[in-house]
Amino acid sequence: MANAKAQPQAGAKKRKWIVHSHEATQPEHSGAMSDINITPLIDVMLVLLIIFMVVTPLAQKGLDISLPQPPPADQPQPQTPPNQVVLGIEEAAITVNKTPVAFEELASRLRDIFQSRSDKTIFVRAAGAVPYGKVVQAMDIARGAGVERIGIISEKMIEESGGQAAGQP
Repeated sequence: MANAKAQPQAGAKKRKWIVHSHEATQPEHSGAMSDINITPLIDVMLVLLIIFMVVTPLAQKGLDISLPQPPPADQPQPQTPPNQVVLGIEEAAITVNKTPVAFEELASRLRDIFQSRSDKTIFVRAAGAVPYGKVVQAMDIARGAGVERIGIISEKMIEESGGQAAGQP
């Protein structure tokens, strides 16, 4: 029986033994694999695609704005612009709409002006040589007198509008 196994029979196929080792999978003449396995790359790309598809609708942010609506056609336009209050601060004097006011009387004067107004906006124009602390103190007094919004008028804005900047003749 030992002879029967050792000699293949005439019609039988010969079995080939495969050795599983690193040398068997690599060609003998090359030390590196020439093909790149892209399956993991495709898996990662599909996961990233799904993440971006889920996150993108959540990440959309907008800015809520309210644009001014034009008045109806049958409503007449107001002929006079609303009165604006300008607080002028210079080195020696403080003015409210070009009327000199003492620093101690500023709060009562602004309270009288803004008591009956619906638009509580004031514009501050200060000369360049006025100390910053004095401007902030005047703005704080205005805020305490009922002013809700404070605008700053710069010398450049005055020059662009055709006027003269503070401190110039």
